[in-house]
Amino acid sequence: MQAAERRAEKKIKNEPWRDPHAEGYVRIENISKKFGDFVAVNNVTLKIFKGEIFCLLGGSGCGKSTLLRMMAGFESPTSGSIYLDGQDMAGVPPYERPVNMMFQSYALFPHMTVEKNIAFGLEQEKGLSRADIATRVTDILEIVKLSTFAARKPHQLSGGQRQRVALARSLVKRPKLLLLDEPLGALDKKLREATQFELINIQEQLGVTFIVVTHDQEEAMTLASRIGVMNRGEIVQIGTPTEIYEFPMTKFVADFIGSVNMFEGQLVEDLPDRARIKSEELGSSLIYIDHGISSAPSATVWTAIRPEKINILRGPPANTAENCAKGVVKEIAYMGDLSIYLVRIESGKTVRVTLPNVERMSDDERILWDETVWLTWHASSPVVVTQ
Repeated sequence: MQAAERRAEKKIKNEPWRDPHAEGYVRIENISKKFGDFVAVNNVTLKIFKGEIFCLLGGSGCGKSTLLRMMAGFESPTSGSIYLDGQDMAGVPPYERPVNMMFQSYALFPHMTVEKNIAFGLEQEKGLSRADIATRVTDILEIVKLSTFAARKPHQLSGGQRQRVALARSLVKRPKLLLLDEPLGALDKKLREATQFELINIQEQLGVTFIVVTHDQEEAMTLASRIGVMNRGEIVQIGTPTEIYEFPMTKFVADFIGSVNMFEGQLVEDLPDRARIKSEELGSSLIYIDHGISSAPSATVWTAIRPEKINILRGPPANTAENCAKGVVKEIAYMGDLSIYLVRIESGKTVRVTLPNVERMSDDERILWDETVWLTWHASSPVVVTQ
């Protein structure tokens, strides 16, 4: 087997969604949910593969939690089907599904110890001996690194430790699927960042399929093997974090994920290897892109340019006819690892630029407020969307 073929085979094994013939472990087919006249989830079809961490990402009211609740069995679909490991979940009550759900509030019993909280679900099952329960609780405590906290009660734990207790209680029953509804929403930023990587490590150890609902883009980008972006009850794009961020398919996705500068304009040239766009919002300079768009001549399009892909120069670039704009720095925010610049260009539009602080610079070296600057970007940086 050639090296290229081996790499392709390994890629499909690690990313089964690349294989068009792969069967989804969780299959959602044409699912809709209505509450009266309101459509909460609209004809969603989705395949999630075994061992994935799949994130449903969207704002409030987009339908992501309703979709999760239908998978758990807490809501019945108006139409469509849900399959888990080949089994149709229609009519299967929540307590008979091989699914557990971890809520944002954690819902721990305050009068029980950590050990008792984790064991509670196992104690409701028939056929498990006390010894089996003790062994499984001990094992999961070891995995979530809470063995020394087994005798404590929830109020004696930190927020991150309570989160791990809730996770352990959800996993100790060995579900085929774990649903997590805003699992890190109650944690502060620093603890949330640390817990994200703990969650990934635990999932990799156990191999359980995770479906996470979150509105936090950073959380989704860190946790997920793939992300499904939801808006108005529909999944508008599915992809890896890199695909979602670097290649958004719509204005909504480009704007929702991270920060972006959006320029509306008209296509003035569209060839297989290049395209040019005229935008009044940019001024006299054209937007040049190093690939074709395959859109109608003179079509209205939107060009998205991420702030970190823009350079700031004190003087004009060699070519001022394309991919540049002159402006004045109106605001600067120093964030430690990077600085954010808001530059008002000659058209009146404000452009956001982020630069990493890789060196310590004096005031003479730094770009300051009210300084006239030039913004430039590479021809591969813009992403063009038509809707």
